[in-house]
Amino acid sequence: MIEALAPGSTIGIVGGGQLGRMLAQSARQHGYRVVVLTGGERDTPAGVIADHEYCGAFDDADTVAAFVNDADVVTWEFENVDLAVAQCAQAAGVPVRPSAAVVATAQDRAVEKAALESAGATVAPWREASGLDEFTAAIHELGTPVIAKTARFGYDGKGQVRIDDPSQIEAAWEALGEVRVVIETVVHFDRELSVVVARGLDGVVVDHGVMENGHQNHILDTTRVPAAVGEPTGQEARRLARLIAERLDLVGVLCVELFDSAEGLLVNEIAPRPHNSGHCTIEAAAASQFDQQLRSICGLPLGDGSCRPAAMAQLLGDLWSGGEPDWSAALANPRISLHLYGKHDAKAGRKMGHLTCVGSDAADALQQVLEARQALTGR
Repeated sequence: MIEALAPGSTIGIVGGGQLGRMLAQSARQHGYRVVVLTGGERDTPAGVIADHEYCGAFDDADTVAAFVNDADVVTWEFENVDLAVAQCAQAAGVPVRPSAAVVATAQDRAVEKAALESAGATVAPWREASGLDEFTAAIHELGTPVIAKTARFGYDGKGQVRIDDPSQIEAAWEALGEVRVVIETVVHFDRELSVVVARGLDGVVVDHGVMENGHQNHILDTTRVPAAVGEPTGQEARRLARLIAERLDLVGVLCVELFDSAEGLLVNEIAPRPHNSGHCTIEAAAASQFDQQLRSICGLPLGDGSCRPAAMAQLLGDLWSGGEPDWSAALANPRISLHLYGKHDAKAGRKMGHLTCVGSDAADALQQVLEARQALTGR
């Protein structure tokens, strides 16, 4: 028998960003308390709506212990964090979901690639290198062009360099900080896809369908669901996401990013948490990705994740460069939903919020959400 954590229990969220904020909103709706460990920041997007915000560093033993002792279950809103939090929770008998092992896999690109291949997924040809000689040999073996990425703690295009010619090798090695890296063959693909999947304590797996993503400057810009792919491709993407969740023994939510290429589906990377590409599930699905995260970590039955046609457009800090965006203009379309993350400073490239639309089909929803975003500035 699975003993569920009933409403009134306390959800401990590691990280104070927007993903934690939206999980906290779901938790409050369902009657749970929320505590947040921010890593040092105050008045974070998640922290301002939590019952308590713990502002110490992730490796501050006293703060981490207080946070763990205040939680009935610990979960993650981002994975690039010191796993001492999980060790403290384990010692205190507080469950950590997803497990530290799952998070550790996603923290290291080399470990992640090996785990994906072990699960039966196909990834782009890759090599690992810890020194310049290894780095050079790997690139010559793979052939250019390649993408070299720091093995740990990279996101949104940070910590990676494209190499089109061997003459760029030494400069690339220096630019990456001369640390351990993963080198990947550049993949030519038709579209990037993602599948957000939840797996409960009982092993039941539910997904939200196949999302299609657009990027600007390595940052997710738009998502539409369902993706414009044939049924065989969609079924295979969902099968791979479910398989990876099962092989990792996931309890929680996982996003699997894939390339739809001429060679078939290649898995790019995973994230053991809700994902920006799943934001439209808040309006499009009976149970959003944040509801599924809450349900899975609490041992509750998963909800219906199937999505109506929908789209999302990211709102970056650049939109504030000419002053406050014109929210009335965007919301003049009654089908547009606005989500702002409560961040204090609107910096260029910083994720400040998003717009979503549920439409008659995915293309219609995407067009409407792009028009609404354009109306914010009139540009």
